[in-house]
Amino acid sequence: MSDDTPPWESKPAKQEALYIHWCMHEGCKKWGSWGFNGRYGVEWFCFEHKDDGAKTPK
Repeated sequence: MSDDTPPWESKPAKQEALYIHWCMHEGCKKWGSWGFNGRYGVEWFCFEHKDDGAKTPK
């Protein structure tokens, strides 16, 4: 493979598992697509609750 390979053709060698992260807002069952650095690592929140993650103390 040359250095001129377009990024959409570059693929990771192997992916072992799908990383699933749900919204960390209490009672929410939605997909957490917004990640924020939190006290214990990355904390995930859905679009509706992403402001909760932005306010998380570090």
